[in-house]
Amino acid sequence: MKIVATYRFSRDDSCHKLGLRHPAYLVMEKMKELGPGQALEVVTDDYDWALTIEMIAKGANYGVERGEAGGLQRIVVYKP
Repeated sequence: MKIVATYRFSRDDSCHKLGLRHPAYLVMEKMKELGPGQALEVVTDDYDWALTIEMIAKGANYGVERGEAGGLQRIVVYKP
C-alpha cells in the first residue's frame, strides 16, 4: 500500500476554537479519492478524533491500521 497523503491534527487546533472543520470531514473527503492500494495517514494527539476517524473508515469498508507512539495516535486508512 502506498501512502498518498498525511494529515496531522492537534487538539489545540480544535474546530470550535479556530473555526476549522472537524478532521473527520477532511479525512472522509480524501478517502473518496483513494484508489486500490492507496492509503492516507492521520497522526493526532486526540484519542477521540482517532477513534472517530477509525469508525468512519471501517463503516465505509476501508481498511484501517492503528497504533500509538509517543502519545500520538496514528491511523492508516487504505482502500483494499
